[in-house]
Amino acid sequence: MKTFLTRTASGIASLALEDCPTPGALGAGQVRIAMRAASINYRDLMAVTGQFGPPGPEGLIPCSDGAGEIIEVASDVRRVKVGDRVVLTQNPDWIGGPWRASSGAMGRGSVIVPGVMCEEMVVHNSEVVLLPAHLSFTEGAALPCAGVTAWHALCAPAPLYPGMTVLLQGAGGVSVLGLQLAKLFGARVIVTSSSAERCARLKALGADEVIDYRAVPEWDKKVLALTAGQGVDVGIDIGGAATIDRTIAATRKGGRVALVGLLTGWPNTASAIFSSGVDIHPIKVGSRDDFEAMNRAIDFHKVKPVIDRQFSFEQLPEALSYLQSGKHFGKIAITF
Repeated sequence: MKTFLTRTASGIASLALEDCPTPGALGAGQVRIAMRAASINYRDLMAVTGQFGPPGPEGLIPCSDGAGEIIEVASDVRRVKVGDRVVLTQNPDWIGGPWRASSGAMGRGSVIVPGVMCEEMVVHNSEVVLLPAHLSFTEGAALPCAGVTAWHALCAPAPLYPGMTVLLQGAGGVSVLGLQLAKLFGARVIVTSSSAERCARLKALGADEVIDYRAVPEWDKKVLALTAGQGVDVGIDIGGAATIDRTIAATRKGGRVALVGLLTGWPNTASAIFSSGVDIHPIKVGSRDDFEAMNRAIDFHKVKPVIDRQFSFEQLPEALSYLQSGKHFGKIAITF
């Protein structure tokens, strides 16, 4: 079967398309999935550039997010059946409850757990969730990392109530899905982005207020002005080192900040954390329970993820290069 691998994790150019053996017979509790689509995330770039460590002797199969059709189930499987359209969870070990360190905690597409860039996968049935009927495989593949991260950041640490204000950054997968999901709760959403054109697209998607951070470098002060000096209830930080201080400054005392991204590096914010009066929550995607709760909301409201571009299976390197450019709006998908 066609499989993408990197044996050195030395960059996008180290990816190679190989013909690998199809997975063997099923074990207890396992299912076989014909993969139909994948999506890519910044963490996938981190993996193929060695930031998760060197691959093992069998190499690293990249990408954490995939959707497909179940074509075989073990005799003891009852959760799902042949013909079901499913999406894989990003962390195969996290079913529910608080996050705990485990062998699968780095997620699929890491040096520990193989990713989804192969034509067929065999996994335990506990590692899949049903795809909402109104979504395509491509749309479903957009959800495991970005969607569950956004959902978890918005409402897992504490309830998100109507009328609360949420701050989001940029127009990548987490932020665009975060905007769509926050509006389901009746929240007011403020989004920062890098151009007037992108701000207009976010506004059209439902953002209540948009801020061009290139035109307004001190965007935290603008957020305070938009919230009568109080700050937002929930700030979701994507940028890391270059943005976290402003995100904290733009969040009200007693509010919370979800640490999601590291686009500009690891933050060093100990003094700001202690003086800010906000609750800080590092987000490690989310559990299968989070995924299924999000899917119920997506199914009820018929939400569709925004897909910026679709690439073919063989174009994975080009898709990752496009992600690296930062030009995307929403998710980048791979069709099998």
